[in-house]
Amino acid sequence: MRFAIFSTLLILVPLVSLRADEPASATADPLAAILRPHLKSTVSVLLKHYRTQRKYENADFPMPKRKFDEFKAEIRSELAASLGVTDWVVRSPRGKASPIAQHYEDRLLKTIHLHGVRVELHAVTLHPTGLVVPMAVCLPAGDAPAAGVCVFSGHTSRGLHDLVVNTDSYQQGAAIRLAQAGFISIAVEKIDTGYLSRHGSVGNDENVAATLMLSWGSVLRSHQLRACLAATEILAGHARTDEAKIGATGVSLGGWLAVQTAMLNDRIGAVADFGRKTRSVRTDLKASQYKGQGDLCHIIPGMLRLSDRNLLPVVLAPLPMLAGHGRKDAGSHKEHAANFRAICEAQYDALGASANYSYLIHGGGDTMPSKEMVAWFNERFSD
Repeated sequence: MRFAIFSTLLILVPLVSLRADEPASATADPLAAILRPHLKSTVSVLLKHYRTQRKYENADFPMPKRKFDEFKAEIRSELAASLGVTDWVVRSPRGKASPIAQHYEDRLLKTIHLHGVRVELHAVTLHPTGLVVPMAVCLPAGDAPAAGVCVFSGHTSRGLHDLVVNTDSYQQGAAIRLAQAGFISIAVEKIDTGYLSRHGSVGNDENVAATLMLSWGSVLRSHQLRACLAATEILAGHARTDEAKIGATGVSLGGWLAVQTAMLNDRIGAVADFGRKTRSVRTDLKASQYKGQGDLCHIIPGMLRLSDRNLLPVVLAPLPMLAGHGRKDAGSHKEHAANFRAICEAQYDALGASANYSYLIHGGGDTMPSKEMVAWFNERFSD
């Protein structure tokens, strides 16, 4: 048997060598030499098209007020329309009554105590899908009215848990820390994560949920923003919330959700945005380096036609904003200066509101700087 196997190997080796030594003309692709000089990769062509066809670029800023108002209105309108949430937009709200109350149903499940804070656990049903999203309202001591802050989850396998239970997570239990500092906060689950994952307490189903929604005809961000907009209304309507003092914050994806929720809901009067300071498609990116949109939850159909995502935060000007990133977050550290900070500072200054914008580079990575965030809201909402 050993001799038979050895003989077979002796026969195979020459055959492989012969194939390798065949003339190039016999193995060459007869189409490639003809087509190659006339073709470019689809990725390179599309990248060039999207870059050259965008309506707004960094160089357009700062804008004079009238032009900026037009830009602002267009981006907000397109964001709502592209996500199919136009009927969820809240403009010039009056009092605690929610103008979008018909779109969701809020149920208080139970009140518990965590980290010395009273926590109301809510189950919020979003129409028309019937998606039930867990939220936690964290209440400071006493019964006096207080400023409120919406806290949105970043990428994690334990979204709500990391905002309310685990104060050592990269999200630093931000909702609990705000309540400990005297704010009323509401924390919102990432709708494909944690308590909404198929495991029921920890997990991440983002790609599964996103592709299912795309097949149906919607995108993940539509449903996540509905949850964020409902949370804003629930917080504003809470008996202890001073509805004239509502902010929004988050880290990573949560920072982007804070910005976009504030774009669509006028109740939010201040934003602490620690979303990653990177673009969807860098101008210096080569086609060979492009790996597609990394997080399916960030896809917003049609928005790249108007601008890259780095221009979304400037839409909030002159709303008070604390923006920032961690020094150890290499991508943000590389891109923030030219593509975020400089643009926002210039536009806020052009609107005569430079005092409303500040930028923080903290010592961590893609993490929530909880102490600085709490201190900033304290300063903004102090009487």
